[in-house]
Amino acid sequence: MPPPHDGNEYLPFVDLIRLHKIHDLTYKSIALPFSPGGQLEVAIPRAYGGHVYAQSAWAACQTVGEGFLIFVCSRTKPFVYKVDKIRDGRSYATRFVSVTVEGEYGICFTCTVSFKKAEKGILDFQEKVDLWQQYKPALEGKRPEDFEEVPGMDVPWYWKLRKDTGQNDEFPGLQCTKVDMTPYNRDKHPLDRRELMFYRPIGRLPPDPNMHLCAHLYASDRNSLYIVTNLIGVGDLYSSMSSLVHTTVFHSSMQDLMFGPSTSERRSPMIDTSEEGRWFCKEDFTTRTALGRAMYHGRVWSADGSHVATLMQDGMVRYQKKPEPSREEVNAIRDRQASWKLRDKPKPNL
Repeated sequence: MPPPHDGNEYLPFVDLIRLHKIHDLTYKSIALPFSPGGQLEVAIPRAYGGHVYAQSAWAACQTVGEGFLIFVCSRTKPFVYKVDKIRDGRSYATRFVSVTVEGEYGICFTCTVSFKKAEKGILDFQEKVDLWQQYKPALEGKRPEDFEEVPGMDVPWYWKLRKDTGQNDEFPGLQCTKVDMTPYNRDKHPLDRRELMFYRPIGRLPPDPNMHLCAHLYASDRNSLYIVTNLIGVGDLYSSMSSLVHTTVFHSSMQDLMFGPSTSERRSPMIDTSEEGRWFCKEDFTTRTALGRAMYHGRVWSADGSHVATLMQDGMVRYQKKPEPSREEVNAIRDRQASWKLRDKPKPNL
């Protein structure tokens, strides 16, 4: 049983995402969500956004017919998911999900979920990336399970706490490891830095394809805005942070997106023939920070090198405590900017 105060325990994904049906278009969560920082006094008591994001999609999945696949607050009370049917077409379906907290007034989260039936295509185009070659300074000679578990909060003060105490919040649903990208990032401009996270579900998932897609959605928001501040080198300077819009688009067939034991003959450290199954990699970067907003981008890679999903998040990230920043706040940011490596000039097109 989960602790009474939060959902910070290693729970199988199928138990984490399970819903109680209230009636045909309304569902309620059962497991409590992960809470970054848990019961630490310095942590802000809130739920992991990826929980609501993935479970909204899972609620929507209960209202579409067979063959349709996903195309696209409080931490102590159940979430209630109200699904509205927007469209049921021959190839596409759309659902709108509004989320409230049981016993409280007002909507805390909304989600639009698009579904489509699988189809055959005659063009499949993507950038080819060999992760172990591209990020050789950080990955050479290692497998996903060789890296440390992702920190409960990916911020400097939590890194120190973890180092001093050995404490890390237990993350339900997924096994996640974080690559130490220092060897790759140390001589890079913030726009050229990258973070990598490997993930796979805790426990075996049923064959329902949408369950597997929801596990990817659950992973998509893992520490996303924290990663943005770390890439820029200001993870210890932000004053407030919140996700505004989060988008996931799946590109590949379900064969490329399913978890479970690997059957591919391709040689990759992400392939695992055991019951724990293959790994996926989330590659994170940022492109813009201004006026209290920040952009997070991510790409998800399968073990065979397929770019299976693209992630994007618009977030609120502030570095001042009041509308007018203090001189100290301005100087702290300027000092960090002055430490950035110069970016290589792009080569002209010939």
